[in-house]
Amino acid sequence: MRKMTGAALLVMVIAGALLWSYESRVMNNDTDMTVKPAEIPEETERIFNVIGQKVQWFDLNVDPDQVFMIKIWVEHFEHGVQKENVIDYGSGIDRPDPQEKPGKLHHKQLVLIFSQNNDAQHEQRRLSFTSALINDRGSSSATKDVYLPLPAGSQMMWMNSVENGLSLDQPVTLGSIIEFDGHTVNPGAGSVQEYDATGELPEELKRHERVFLFRMMLQGHE
Repeated sequence: MRKMTGAALLVMVIAGALLWSYESRVMNNDTDMTVKPAEIPEETERIFNVIGQKVQWFDLNVDPDQVFMIKIWVEHFEHGVQKENVIDYGSGIDRPDPQEKPGKLHHKQLVLIFSQNNDAQHEQRRLSFTSALINDRGSSSATKDVYLPLPAGSQMMWMNSVENGLSLDQPVTLGSIIEFDGHTVNPGAGSVQEYDATGELPEELKRHERVFLFRMMLQGHE
């Protein structure tokens, strides 16, 4: 199981997630668009535990009358300097049925996956990132590997532990990986929330050796 390739794992996860999404899909009549952590299907969680993957599942409610696209990206900082985004893609929103009541929210699942594997022979480690958006009509996903030197491991810390309201064109950080001098640290959720509100990376995050931020944004119709 541990030798399973990332592509094969993603196919298996998406297949299972689509079935679960179809069986649990809801249509929400509330007017507020939200994202919140969701329970991971038991069998899916067992698979990830066996192969050493970290995963977080989110329920996402969006209004197709307002939203044109869901954008997902992973920002990478080294000592406060921003590098190229690890993942950067968008998934379009299906236009609502003309007979559907305006303002009716559509339900999706957002999955974030991370793993780390050390390669002592080449004195490097591979960080693998995957994100996927899923509903009963299909899915979209992106996977990217980052190769880094071999200091001690990183810790995955999910900041979005409660339901968050979503606004158009306003980035939201769903989780982060923070590394400092080869040790795991916890900068606190406040610094991430400050970044979302101001667009400026706080000093508390800049001082860390390496930072990865999982972010999303709802893009409105032009």
